[in-house]
Amino acid sequence: MSEANQSTPKLSVEGIEVSYDESLILRGVDMEIPTDAVVSLLGRNGVGKTTTLKAIMAVERIGAGSIQMDGQPLDQMSTEKRARGGIGYVPQGRDIFPNLSVWENLKVSLSVTGKEGWERLDEVYELFPVLKEMRNRKGGVLSGGQQQQLAIGRALLTKPSLLLLDEPTEGIQPSIIDQIEDAIQYLKKTHSMSILLVEQYLDFAKSVSDYFYIMERGAIVEKGAIAELSDELISKYLSV
Repeated sequence: MSEANQSTPKLSVEGIEVSYDESLILRGVDMEIPTDAVVSLLGRNGVGKTTTLKAIMAVERIGAGSIQMDGQPLDQMSTEKRARGGIGYVPQGRDIFPNLSVWENLKVSLSVTGKEGWERLDEVYELFPVLKEMRNRKGGVLSGGQQQQLAIGRALLTKPSLLLLDEPTEGIQPSIIDQIEDAIQYLKKTHSMSILLVEQYLDFAKSVSDYFYIMERGAIVEKGAIAELSDELISKYLSV
């Protein structure tokens, strides 16, 4: 990733380790997310992709290594401070509030960002019109795809400069996958935003990404421009 070395990357992950019950899950993970780029973190199930995102968001505590954003260390910052500092996080499973309406879910983010979030509300409705149409429905009655749109929309209202998306296409109908793809392309073109994407759907990852990393057994084993994601690499590390 030569471009990432020409200036300070948006996110720099250096040698991070995470353990569960004395078992080492992340083994010295190194990554750089360039500014204004989409990077896919790929790998089979259980190799540590979600744990990597959780470590970046301080949901999981790292035992070694460091994480920097815009050249500034995040290691002592809580999850809340990282969110307020410009990291948006859409976890696997969406994590919306099922008993709150769509509008009430969105207002959770607006209560944090205030005027700046309100300025982006119309844009979120344009990206995902169903959120405006169903704003009075409870989040729990939405389809999986609609819940994913709500989760992404809620994250965008925090005006992140770095967006972490964990399996955004999982279990979602093709029409909504297309809308999410269009949204990512739009955000990349019109906002100063970097996106780190964990994704199993390779065609989607290829279509939206600039770069890729591949994980195997808690470590990064391959990386490059998305055009360099060869059939050989897919067969070796990604095929089930």
